[in-house]
Amino acid sequence: DWEGDGTVDLSPDDSEWGSDAPARTNNIDDDERADATELARSQESLQDFLHRQALGLRLSDVDRAALSFLIESLNEDGYLEDSLPALASALAGDDNDEFDELVHRFQMALGLLQSLEPAGVGARDLGECLAIQLRALPTNDEDEDEAEVCKIALAICKQPMNLLAKRDFKRLATLTRS
Repeated sequence: DWEGDGTVDLSPDDSEWGSDAPARTNNIDDDERADATELARSQESLQDFLHRQALGLRLSDVDRAALSFLIESLNEDGYLEDSLPALASALAGDDNDEFDELVHRFQMALGLLQSLEPAGVGARDLGECLAIQLRALPTNDEDEDEAEVCKIALAICKQPMNLLAKRDFKRLATLTRS
């Protein structure tokens, strides 16, 4: 039973840490104060972020495994480079029934993956990525001009992206009208 004498030693021994270290200061202004959650999230990998979102989905064990496999198959930019049949073939081998089942499961899981944030994740190419992002934008159903612009933008996303990169708007216009 320690009662102490009521005194407190206010001069800590800092010799262990060295005396040359400058005092730590915070250079962030009050209006630029970083949110701790955002700082923690910035250190999280894309796959970890997607797995965390997937935890909130009500999925069977098989569907969760298919979604997890697709998440792990993404490249560092969030694209799914391998085709679904190629991924299924790698797992199923020569079993045609299992191959067909895996392709079906992967198609379902791809839809779920592409519904996660960030918008565009799980796309197989730039056009699909942009189309997913366009569909994710909030829209005003009463604005006919906005709906028409979105429709044209989606049509452009279906065209070869090199035309957009080259700014070949005349050819894009003819392709989107046909």
